Formats: sequence, C-alpha cells, structure tokens
Amino acid sequence: MAKGRRLALFVTSLVLCASAAFLLSVTTPATVARSSAASSRHAVGGGATEARASGQVRLVLQHQPLTTAEAVPVTVINGNGSAIYRSLCFVLERRTSNGWQAIRRSHGAPVACTIWAGGVQAAHSRQPEQLELYDDLRPGSYRITLFYRPVPKHPRVIAKLTRRDRFVRLLITVRRASRPKPRLPEKRLLRIAEDAATRTGDPHPRLIQHAAGTRFEAVRISSGDLVFEWNWSYLIAERGHFICQACSVPPGAKPPTGSVLTLVVDAANGQVTDSGLSKRYPPLRRLGHVTTDLRR
Repeated sequence: MAKGRRLALFVTSLVLCASAAFLLSVTTPATVARSSAASSRHAVGGGATEARASGQVRLVLQHQPLTTAEAVPVTVINGNGSAIYRSLCFVLERRTSNGWQAIRRSHGAPVACTIWAGGVQAAHSRQPEQLELYDDLRPGSYRITLFYRPVPKHPRVIAKLTRRDRFVRLLITVRRASRPKPRLPEKRLLRIAEDAATRTGDPHPRLIQHAAGTRFEAVRISSGDLVFEWNWSYLIAERGHFICQACSVPPGAKPPTGSVLTLVVDAANGQVTDSGLSKRYPPLRRLGHVTTDLRR
C-alpha cells in the first residue's frame, strides 16, 4: 500500500516498441552534452560536460545548480535518423583522488544502475529520465553516463547493453542540500495514528510509537521499498489487530491483515504518504529517538 515513486526493475526488451514518449524542453548550450566522434568538453555551471558518441545523442539538464536529496529531470535527446536502444538509468560516479568511483549504495541499499536493462527510443525524439541524487552523496564533482547503440531496421533480437557500447556522458557538480526539519505536535500525530487504526479495524491499538527521519529512510525501514524522496517525515508504528477493508484484492480473496500498522507522515503538512500492514515491527531506533508511547 505504499505510495510514491518506486525503484523499478526493468527487463531486456526483445520487441521494438513502435511508439515513444516525448518531452519537449528548452535546451541551452550550457546544459547540453554534445555528441561527437571525439571527446569534447564544455563548461556547465562550475563543472563540465563530456561526451563520446557518434551521431546526435545528448543529455539535457533541466535546472542548475544541483544538490543532494533531489530527483533531477534529465532529457535524453536522440537526434539521429534511426532509433536507439539505451539504458533506462544513469551510471553515477564521483570523482576521487583515485579516479572515478561508482555510486552503488545509499544508506546500505543497492542503487547501482543496471545498464543492460534497456528500452528503445525513437528517432528524432526526446524522452525524460530521472537522476537520483541521494541525500548521503558527498558534495563534489560527479559524472553520469548513458549507454546506447543504434537499432537495426529489422532486428530479430536486441542484445543486452554492455560498457563496450556507445555512451554519452555529462559532468555535474553536486552541493550539499540544506533541508528544513519541520515538526508536528505529538497530539496531531496521535490523532493521525488513532484515526488510521480505527479505519483499519482496531480503535484501541496496544502501542503507538514514532520516530522522525527522511521519507526515504522511513519507507525503507518500514517496508523495505525504495522511495527517492527526502522530505522530513514521521514513521508511526502501531501494534493491534488490523484489517484493510479498503484494499483492492482479487475476487474471492480476503483483505490483508496484520498485527502491525505503519504510517509515514509528511512533517510539513501532516499527510500520510505511505502505509502498510505486516507482522513485523519496524526498527524505529534506526531513525533516531523513539517515543515510549504517543498516548502517554
């Protein structure tokens, strides 16, 4: 029952799609990684862009400057007269004294791009992708890489992408984000928790606790899902006997039940962004201070 963006797992596409999604955006020389047969460099807001490609495949950043804890829109432009098969995510690497280091984990969770899981982008088209700049990134210089290859006119099977394929690359500078940590009164949190428990079949739960942290961490601790949003949130956990009558289930199936109800609440507006039922009580201490019981 979790809401928000989820980290999707893509499988290799074996059949060419006849259509492609289009996104129109304004491009400027300062934000475009231009493709060429040889590598080239152009200044971009304190960093530089770098590309190695044949044809007119390029990346366009929607805004500058870039900070941690944000999802950055990036437009992939295929200016070629033929379709391309490309990865559906960007390889993110940080510049270190020992060279480029790939970002593979965030808060212990695997986040590395699987470049072989690709899709087809039509000729002369623009498609949006999302670059996740995790909140635990170190400020500094980074680069993103998109791998691709031209698609033959009548392919039978499209082989998986590898690092030996063509690529387009963009250098970026990432700064530390300064995020506010808004607070909600505990009375309001208790009201939210009790209302949710009542709607889920138990108006008198045995225990109601909460801890505060980013939505990314709260959802990962409560359900294990990855939601790439870092707004300050509360994770509320309740013990009781719960049943989700409002949940969609197949015909003839029983609604989900559980002894633990979890809620992720946006600290800025009190909205419940994520919820779930299970038998496992979440390790709230991983977020920080935990209340003994909201009712005391």
